Amino acid sequence: MKYSIQHGPVFSILEIEVDPDDLVVAQPNSMLSMTSGIRLSASVGRRGSGNGWWSGAKNLLGGENFFTAEFRAKTAGQTLVLAPDSYGDILPISLADAGGFFLTRGSYLANIGQCELQIKYGGFKGLMSKKGLFLLHAQGTGTVFCQAFGAVIARDLAAEETFYLDNRFAVAFSDTIAYQLVKATSSVKDSLMSGEGLVNRYTGPGRLYYQTRAKPSSGILGRVFEAAF
Repeated sequence: MKYSIQHGPVFSILEIEVDPDDLVVAQPNSMLSMTSGIRLSASVGRRGSGNGWWSGAKNLLGGENFFTAEFRAKTAGQTLVLAPDSYGDILPISLADAGGFFLTRGSYLANIGQCELQIKYGGFKGLMSKKGLFLLHAQGTGTVFCQAFGAVIARDLAAEETFYLDNRFAVAFSDTIAYQLVKATSSVKDSLMSGEGLVNRYTGPGRLYYQTRAKPSSGILGRVFEAAF
């Protein structure tokens, strides 16, 4: 499948050429337009991730939708256009070249080709780092597309190299990278009064993608719900 990302980095859209043997899996409500030869269907959860309803429940834990949308072409030469729900860039990750990746909560937009997507438990540090207890793990030979808020910056970490990031800005990172929740400064008082509190320390080797803006707060109730999952 051929694809192109247009109108970035703020009003990005993803255009994909779809033929009869192709399958595009995407977040519901992300379709901007499609030609008449494309068939749309809905699936509970993700293919290859176990029982449908349980897979859908795990999607919710990872900050995704209970359902996924599937697009197939009935005839050759069809075009599908997807648009993220955030004002920012679209990041393509070729898993065949880059290996496995963790996607942070709400980053997933779509995938093409052979992709295995599974919700993984991130532990207590995931809860405290403002991205939730669960992360979406992607591996395979296909391409996964992430939606970002603002522009996307890539940083390659050498073995044992460390990098500190407020995890609200994290989009995706190699599964070879270790991450740990730490104080922003050596002093608890300085961490709290600076407004930073706790941040994530990423240790290479691997690649880290992060966005230049954090999504606006969803309010007190929204923050409580996100923290709970």
